[in-house]
Amino acid sequence: MKNLRFLLLAVLLLAAPVVPAQNATGIPAINTQAPFLAAALSEFFSDTRAFTAGVELTLPAKEGGEAMKLPFGVAMADGRMRWELNLANVKSAELPPEAITSIKGMGLDRMFFIFLPGKPLTLALPGMKSYIEMPVPKPEGVQQQAAEKIGRLEKREIGRETIAGQPTVKYAVKVPGDDGAATVWQATNLQNLPVKIAITKDKQTYQLQLSNIKLGQPDAAYFAVPAGFAKQTDLNAVIQAAAMKAFSTGVGGLK
Repeated sequence: MKNLRFLLLAVLLLAAPVVPAQNATGIPAINTQAPFLAAALSEFFSDTRAFTAGVELTLPAKEGGEAMKLPFGVAMADGRMRWELNLANVKSAELPPEAITSIKGMGLDRMFFIFLPGKPLTLALPGMKSYIEMPVPKPEGVQQQAAEKIGRLEKREIGRETIAGQPTVKYAVKVPGDDGAATVWQATNLQNLPVKIAITKDKQTYQLQLSNIKLGQPDAAYFAVPAGFAKQTDLNAVIQAAAMKAFSTGVGGLK
């Protein structure tokens, strides 16, 4: 399934800045759970369904800690996808206001990823008017393991609820013999689009919830780099240039 790869990839990329800090506190790396997460997600997203929406991704925290909430925008159509994130909207003790101020001062607080089938992944940084093309990572064994789990997924209706104003059918999803489980709420008036997904694996719970959903083809501009953005070859160089610029101008408390 084409959607399996880029949906998993998008989640991993958005979570990437968080995972190193959380690993230090004992949170398992997301990539160790990737096959089950990919299998649970793949059942419910279709390459033929086009929409735009707001999404809030909730990542687990260490015991007694606060879960991290990542709100972002998504546009999807014909295997193309865009994820857009503003770090100023992230809710987490791992990213305090002073850190956001510094990041914003460097022009690195906003970013978006564009995935086009058969193309490199594009990371764009509007604050720097720059973009970088990156090869799409292929985690060894993840796709094969996920495919095996997809073939054994069991889905069972367990109720009906209203989520974010949308009538939904609630399903329990499980792979026999696997300790992971998922609950999915599919909106009956939105082509059964999942408006909420909760996935539990290794006692860690991940949640995706959609809002402001608009079915239909997104504007083609969502899947193109804006005019005036300069292509860069190295992300580290962009970050260093942003830091030097902020330091020289005294923006973000760096001077």
